[in-house]
Amino acid sequence: MRFRYLIALAAVWAVATSASASAQADGEPLTLPAAIRRALQQQPELQAFAYRLDAENARVGEAALGPETTAELMIEDALGSGDYQGVDAAQTTLSLSRVIELGGKRAGRVAVAEAMRSRVETERAIRQLDVVADVARRFIETLHGRERLRLTREAVQLAERTREAAARRVQAGLAPVAEVARAEARIAQAALELEHTEHEYESSRRFLAAAMGEREVRFGETSGDLFALETVAPLDELVRRLESSPVLLWFADEARLREAEILLAELKRRPDIQGQLGIRRFEQGGDFALVAGFRVPLQSGRRGAFAVDAARADRARTEAERESALLKLQAQLLASYRELEHAQLEARVLRERVIPALEEALARTEYAYQRGRYSYLELTDAQQELMAARLRLSEVCANFHLLRVEIERLTGQSLESAGVTP
Repeated sequence: MRFRYLIALAAVWAVATSASASAQADGEPLTLPAAIRRALQQQPELQAFAYRLDAENARVGEAALGPETTAELMIEDALGSGDYQGVDAAQTTLSLSRVIELGGKRAGRVAVAEAMRSRVETERAIRQLDVVADVARRFIETLHGRERLRLTREAVQLAERTREAAARRVQAGLAPVAEVARAEARIAQAALELEHTEHEYESSRRFLAAAMGEREVRFGETSGDLFALETVAPLDELVRRLESSPVLLWFADEARLREAEILLAELKRRPDIQGQLGIRRFEQGGDFALVAGFRVPLQSGRRGAFAVDAARADRARTEAERESALLKLQAQLLASYRELEHAQLEARVLRERVIPALEEALARTEYAYQRGRYSYLELTDAQQELMAARLRLSEVCANFHLLRVEIERLTGQSLESAGVTP
């Protein structure tokens, strides 16, 4: 009775979760390119880059402006004592002043602002690749989850078939009654595993929706072949592609920014001239006079030399950081590529040699079990070996695709391989 209760409980839960999965699958099938397009359109973090670029465009416009003109009103010799009581002896001066930039400093500021804008654009490209890779990983996990769900359902059916075979053996006097009880316990365990697998599959779909920037699951089944292992470009070609990956392009933008900062720092060593022109009124007699002057900072070249040295140090640091990043990328690429080759080999061995051999072994074991020549334990061992090999094949294929996604992210080919234009 205890086993039958567990079986019934697990069966009810499996029916409920299957109904939930069917309700979710009512939407249109979702392909990987469609999922990526939705993510690129909806991810809030990517949308924020549009505002960052607007801000950088505004800074470019601001950098192109010249120095401001300043108006100054000055009253002298007023509100004093003796002859300077009141304002009768006051002098009032109204003047305009402006810095006269020398040496192309305005163009230097614009170059720095444009380099910063270019760096933000590259950061957006890097983040787009991260989003694409995340969506692809979640998509693969849903394909793997669906395959695990299929195998788990098959395991339930296999356990039920084994119980029927055990019951026939008991009726024929070829096995003890305990074999039926063990078979029923195995059905209950398989049904519980089915419930757990169903829950994990639903979770993978929700994670995929979140990666696309959606709060709810608004798609049907994910459309894709988990066992189709696409060919990957040779390792030498992938290493060459690293040079054009957005991660290294970011360092190129950073280097251009540092170069622009060096140029601007050198231009600032040449002092600017501040000119002033105005008119002065003498209250005594009501006369007017012209006021003009110039102001030039002293020792600005010496001060600017430190700024140039700092900018050059930042430029050298950027180059060192780029080299370090390139070495890490190459190491990650090599490790991922070797793992991918192993996954491809393991999948081929499982598919062509291991699983066919285990399928034949199970068929022979079932035949012998029905005739009383093999034990229940030998039959269940053969079943579990086959199911484990099929599950391992699914895991290996999923790992292959995950490694391919990582390689495409490192080399900046994710959008291209998915057939998506951002």
